[in-house]
Amino acid sequence: MSLLFRYAPLGLLVVLLWVLLTKRTYKSTPWFLAYVVFGVVADTARLIVRLSVPHGSPIYSAAYWITEAGYDLLGILVMYEVVRATTGNLLRGWRGRSVFPLLVVIGLGLGVARSYAIPSQLGHGPLFYVVIGEIAVRFVQVFVFAGLVTLVPVLGLRWRQYPFGVATGFGLYATVSLLINVEYSDFGTRFKLLWAITQIVAYSLAVLIWIWFFSVPQKSQTPASTLSVPSPGELLDDYKNALRRMR
Repeated sequence: MSLLFRYAPLGLLVVLLWVLLTKRTYKSTPWFLAYVVFGVVADTARLIVRLSVPHGSPIYSAAYWITEAGYDLLGILVMYEVVRATTGNLLRGWRGRSVFPLLVVIGLGLGVARSYAIPSQLGHGPLFYVVIGEIAVRFVQVFVFAGLVTLVPVLGLRWRQYPFGVATGFGLYATVSLLINVEYSDFGTRFKLLWAITQIVAYSLAVLIWIWFFSVPQKSQTPASTLSVPSPGELLDDYKNALRRMR
């Protein structure tokens, strides 16, 4: 596989960063901006190390896994930002605030379950936990995207919003990543080249989705940011006012 194809997502991330900065469309998603900046720096560092050290060097492996851990951390923060931006006051109280932590716990549980169902060759060192974290992040991204797909028609939200675009890109990439990793586990090293190509193509498509979403202004403010579930007292007042108008 050529370096040009392998690092094509880096070029797309540079374009995305240029779009975010020039159009100032990052204000509603600052953690996503941090993710893109980190992606450009991390992938550039990987490329420099790859060109500077011999093939198979532990230095490249260390650079890859350290940056991968950074991707996992920022991926979770971006998903939390997306949930906050798209649901607004709809998730009030401790029950509402516990939704996202619950998704993270479920994602971690599924990551741990998968690691025991399919034994890893990484042992139980730091790399093992980075992989579990990556799987957990992918599950959370799929859950958030599926939840937003459900909420948009139910609540009448507008899909042309920057946070929805972020969730769409991550949802596509996370779904493909989880499916392709299952196939990789089933077929082993014979599937390695196709696995790598599919990962690169899926992530490139995700970045292209982000570029498209952030290239044009939002349609309008996300309705969910201003909506809230009425309290019993508010419902009672509305009922009384309706009775007065009927007299």
